[in-house]
Amino acid sequence: MRTSDILTIITTVLFGAITGWLVDGVAWAVVFGVVSGIIAFFALRANIRPGIVATVLVATMAGGLIGASIVEAICLPSACPAIEAAGGAISAVLSFIGVGIVAALVARSFDEHDERTAAGLPPTGVGCEVPEDDER
Repeated sequence: MRTSDILTIITTVLFGAITGWLVDGVAWAVVFGVVSGIIAFFALRANIRPGIVATVLVATMAGGLIGASIVEAICLPSACPAIEAAGGAISAVLSFIGVGIVAALVARSFDEHDERTAAGLPPTGVGCEVPEDDER
């Protein structure tokens, strides 16, 4: 295991523990920390880049916390914990999908740029440019 993999697992466990603590105290901090560490471990074993793993997991936790906080602000205190958990879960899944798509596209564009520069080709442009000698 590389040093970056270990740092990624530690980072996701830390953010998972903080998120769990913010949701409902120490017990949830342990649960969120362990679950996020396990997810990070298996994602890194699948050779997913550490930066992408950490980014997507932290964004997922932040999205879940935001969704749960919004529902908590709407409901009376301790009146609807099931709806609060559902709001957090739904927003976490949507955050996971959205940030995962963006992270995958960014990684793909960096890979394409590296391939072109390694082959001695100029980097691709925006795609809407017309060569100067082309008169339309």
